[in-house]
Amino acid sequence: MAGKTVDVVEMGDSSGNGMIVKIKLSSGRKIFAFATKNIYGGNWNLGPTWNYLITGDRLFLLDTGRRGSGPSLMEMISLAGFSAPELDCVILSHGHEDHDGGLSYVADRTGAKISAHEIYQYLIKPYPGKAPSPEKQNFPASCWRCPMPESFVRENCRDYHRERMGLAINGIEGPEYELSEAIKLFHTPGHSPDALTVVVDNEALLPGDTILPDITPHPTQERFYDLTKTILPEKYAKAQQIYGLQAYLRSIKEIKKLGRKFPGLLLLPGHRLFFEDRWQFVELESRVQDLFEHHIERCESIKRALKDGPRTAEEIAQQCFEQRLLEGYGMNLAINEVLSHLELMERSGDVVATSNMKFATKNSANFEPFIRSIMEQG
Repeated sequence: MAGKTVDVVEMGDSSGNGMIVKIKLSSGRKIFAFATKNIYGGNWNLGPTWNYLITGDRLFLLDTGRRGSGPSLMEMISLAGFSAPELDCVILSHGHEDHDGGLSYVADRTGAKISAHEIYQYLIKPYPGKAPSPEKQNFPASCWRCPMPESFVRENCRDYHRERMGLAINGIEGPEYELSEAIKLFHTPGHSPDALTVVVDNEALLPGDTILPDITPHPTQERFYDLTKTILPEKYAKAQQIYGLQAYLRSIKEIKKLGRKFPGLLLLPGHRLFFEDRWQFVELESRVQDLFEHHIERCESIKRALKDGPRTAEEIAQQCFEQRLLEGYGMNLAINEVLSHLELMERSGDVVATSNMKFATKNSANFEPFIRSIMEQG
């Protein structure tokens, strides 16, 4: 935090909802943080989505909150002293509804261009002839492996997807892209195949949901690639490039390298910048190390769950997660996390898929050196 100041412009509730924060970098640039209410509550509460306005010769907005957040976000931007026509570009950290749900509203009312990783523009479109099932014919490719139940989709997703399909996207290509002077974008897939991390003035790092304080982001699954590979550019030739736990671990390793290259980076996350009446500023390198250790521990807990015989992903989740976390949609989220770890454990030779959608453990524990080798690469 040396050389950086943080001031509260508008105080929100104990979770941060409605909060406006001004961060001044030692370069003199200001970043405004706006906390918009998120849909998830209960025991999987992520807290609000934090959206960031990056000032300078041009105004950039990172993320727009969930669908319905547009009006409150625009009001917060006004309270911070900026008007809609001043906004030049909206950058999308990744294509999840709690980050891009307000995108259509903001773009319509500001005329701002939208910059997202090129994968995003492929995933937001429907491909009727390639959808995995008839009920998915009119849904975009991003939804073909959604872990949420149909009841959630009916309530939250249909209008959201319709709005996204009509967006004009400036697709960001390559592992690194300079959006403007001193604002760089890095492709950091794993939590989402289109995830971007933003570095401002080599002083602030905005990773979306790729690195969060206090909670661990969910990785995608490599098997999602089997459904989407025919609609993506040929350069994405392997699942592990953009999907799954391996992709996620490589991304946070690359972010760790950024932290070493630019010491003192201020981490401004997509959730929990302020939560439960306290700031959650973290030291980047130690947080990345914590995340690696978490995924090793998760694999260990899965191996323990399988010691008495084959189990389904749901049965494993029942043993690896507290019961309170499995209520409501929690089971869907827990199963998704378990499956992403089982994929890595299959690849490391510690788990094998059996009949009836069950998994069995083998007499090995290669996952730890496998994960640590990812940490040490490059």
